[in-house]
Amino acid sequence: MLNNKVSKAVRLAIAFGAASTAAFSANTIAAEEDVEKVERIQVTGSRISRTDMETSTPVTIFDISDIKNQGAVTVADFLRTNASTGGFNESATLSQAAGASSMGVKGFGADYTLILLNGRRLPKNTAGGIFVDINQIPMAAVERIDVLGDGASAIYGSDAVAGVINIITKTDYEGLNIKLSHGRNLAEGDGKENGFSLVAGVNSDKTNILFAADYFSRDVIKATDREMGSSAVLGYDSDGKIVRGGDGRSPWGIPGKTWILGSEDAASDSWVPWSSCAEENVVGGDCMYDFAPNYFLQPKSDRQSLLTIINHEFNSDFSVNAQFRYTRAYTETSNAPAPGSIEIANTSPYIRDFLFNDRFKDDPEKAERVWQDVQDDKTTVYVGRRYIDFPNRTADNTNETFEAISGFKYYISDALQLDADLGFSRLTNRQIGTRGNLLSKQTADAFSGELLNPFKLNDCSVNAETQALCNSLEAKTHRTGTYEIGFGTLVASGLIPLELPGGEIGYAAGIDVRNERYTDVSDPAKVGGQVIGGAGSNGGGQFSNNAVFGELQLPVLENLDLSIAVRQDKADWGVDEESKSTYSAKIGYRPLDNLLLRASIGTGFKAPGLGELFLGASEGVQRAVDRKRCNEQIAAGGSETEGECRTQELNSRSGGNPELTAETTKSYNIGFVYEPLEDLSISLDYWSLSIDDVVGSLPIQEILDEEAEGRLTEFVIRNSNGTLTDSARTGYVKGDLQNMNEMSAKGLQLDIQHTVDLGFGTLESNLKAEKWLEFMTQNSAAQPLCDSLDYDASRDWFANASFTLDVDDISTTLSVRYLPGYNSWQSRDTQNKSCERVGRWDVERYTQADVDAGSVDKEMVGRLKDAGTPLKVSSYAEVNLVSTYNLTSDQSITVGIRNLFDKNPPHSQVSWPFYQQSDYSNMGRFITLSYSVNF
Repeated sequence: MLNNKVSKAVRLAIAFGAASTAAFSANTIAAEEDVEKVERIQVTGSRISRTDMETSTPVTIFDISDIKNQGAVTVADFLRTNASTGGFNESATLSQAAGASSMGVKGFGADYTLILLNGRRLPKNTAGGIFVDINQIPMAAVERIDVLGDGASAIYGSDAVAGVINIITKTDYEGLNIKLSHGRNLAEGDGKENGFSLVAGVNSDKTNILFAADYFSRDVIKATDREMGSSAVLGYDSDGKIVRGGDGRSPWGIPGKTWILGSEDAASDSWVPWSSCAEENVVGGDCMYDFAPNYFLQPKSDRQSLLTIINHEFNSDFSVNAQFRYTRAYTETSNAPAPGSIEIANTSPYIRDFLFNDRFKDDPEKAERVWQDVQDDKTTVYVGRRYIDFPNRTADNTNETFEAISGFKYYISDALQLDADLGFSRLTNRQIGTRGNLLSKQTADAFSGELLNPFKLNDCSVNAETQALCNSLEAKTHRTGTYEIGFGTLVASGLIPLELPGGEIGYAAGIDVRNERYTDVSDPAKVGGQVIGGAGSNGGGQFSNNAVFGELQLPVLENLDLSIAVRQDKADWGVDEESKSTYSAKIGYRPLDNLLLRASIGTGFKAPGLGELFLGASEGVQRAVDRKRCNEQIAAGGSETEGECRTQELNSRSGGNPELTAETTKSYNIGFVYEPLEDLSISLDYWSLSIDDVVGSLPIQEILDEEAEGRLTEFVIRNSNGTLTDSARTGYVKGDLQNMNEMSAKGLQLDIQHTVDLGFGTLESNLKAEKWLEFMTQNSAAQPLCDSLDYDASRDWFANASFTLDVDDISTTLSVRYLPGYNSWQSRDTQNKSCERVGRWDVERYTQADVDAGSVDKEMVGRLKDAGTPLKVSSYAEVNLVSTYNLTSDQSITVGIRNLFDKNPPHSQVSWPFYQQSDYSNMGRFITLSYSVNF
């Protein structure tokens, strides 16, 4: 058991975590009674130290043994299964952020969690949004990971809303460690992982130098190599129909579809599939295409990282430090060949054949009239298809990070120590589209000639001339994004020579200056919409943030501590500026030596990110019902479910907004830590977090529903035909970001740890569980605040457990991650501004026919008669087994099996790959082997 002075040191260290460059450190009294001088102590420990090391802030500390026992090979893998409940990973197949991983806590997502490395902010990834990429952190250098389960804006400033994840690297290391690792799927032998790391440290009386190098690679896993995701059709029922929620096919394929405009004989106001499309593939005006075999469930990737940390003491009072880091992550992605539509000129020799033998094969007279109109330029023929004649759209994605930081620590007296940091970091994303990117105009011209037939699959290799033409239609595309952070921090901390009954008052005060800048530049062809099936945008901006802060640690009584923190931030992003004051107050009370009661309250904020402020306009498609055209179709006596009333891919356009303001938060936490036995500890915390002025955009379906009622018409830009589906994207729905919503959540966090001596060995058991009591969200400011947990619409708890048995030189850990099932609904009833859930199938609404039958009043038209059926998502349990054998004091071998029982992900979404890639792994039973040696 630590003595009282060290115990106070630890509590003070955690309380003053933000005030220094190393997380959770502060001025403390040295442990030895005869040492008078105040020293800087950084909190370390093999595991979370209970009761007299717990504070009023719930902090979970994972040390290197925790990480090793879990068998995790990357920081992202470990956090995802132990602390994270949000974000995505590099296996997010359809994500634009190739090779990257993001993290969040408490279910609020990555935007509301501050990620730090050695207490410092990290540069952000700009591909597929702007976020901190966990994959830039080298696993070999990690010493421990600290997770704060409370808001901390009063300490860290913006973004520390739901919590803080701080990755601490090794610093004071002497010797040489080399580690080799290999892993692969047991059944398929694919997805191979190879790793190499080297950590070297040199110590002298005054200087310590740490060098860490890390290499890691993963091989591709093709979609066709797994049961789940091998097809965009999940399966068929006993009647031969696709199972509910199991059709993830694309409406763009071969055979394709045509839209003939201008000819009265064509009589088509929408797409019509080719007659060669199999009947079971015809859905509305589309010929559905199974694109899944063209995709990867896990892309090929490799990463390299270098880290150097230098500490030098000039004397016992003054020291300097420096940190240099470089990481490179490469990922190869492959998407199905480009989908899109082009206009076919009447110079094409294949139009006539198509009209007579496909579109109007049963009415040659009509075919002749339409053909004549085409020749006379009275009719335009559009072809929508997937260009399988060409290669997959492949891309090389490279993320590079550079960081340089220097600082000093100057001890003046017990009452004053100065800490300073000055640093710069930059993350650069480069995406190069290498194959399959087709230039739209050139492709339209080529398919209007003799060599390529727009109405069938062509063989580009049939002759040299055709191959040359096909090659000329492809273009390399480029996108480069950079995110830079320059920062400086000066902190004064120490002990005020004024004693309270519990001891001296600790303080920290300082200034924090930060400048951030980002650019995102795509090539002109993508920005100009000249690439089929792909769009790009340019963006960029910068902002500065200046802050002053102060903290007090007040030992009111021997068993009662009070911590107070205040911070003032001023942000300026060129267009506007904003100031925010935040505070926190925390109290810890020990009525018994083995019981800590704690509570905290605080305010916080999340400044709008550079991407939210300055993100360039982005074009794409989203699936929704065009409510206005649907209503017009119904009014004309048409179907209520087909044609314009079916869900379609509609053009959308979104971007940043420089007029955004900060989101503001309030949080509080109440809990206890109890140690009934020396080897048993229990902590339980109740937390509450509310956020106002949440930045978001209106869902496309809500915009269209509102437009149909004559509201929000400025958000819907229709083309000359009144549609939103044209390939030129002149018709689209706008979804620019706005401060619109509010959200709040309440929950419980449970942590139980137990150690027992079995005589022949030691068994250590850990259980961490989190339960949400409510999670209130809004679709938009126009919608009510609703509990996302109602109707079992979200997973409301999860748990992780581990059991480690140490016997002589062998340590074996069995870990379990459990995710309960829930109901996946289509949406809320936003059409009627209701919290009622709308099912994915069997939904019925009251119609005019019900009014005519006298069943309901007229105002009930459009309201839910039957909410329908949700997708039932099954529970999921993943079991991992890791065993380490220490050959000698310097050598060890570790064998691990991830997903011991080879569990497939549950069917958890209605689009391909039919499971949430952020929650579940589809790698199957996976074995790993590593060898570590110290010199």
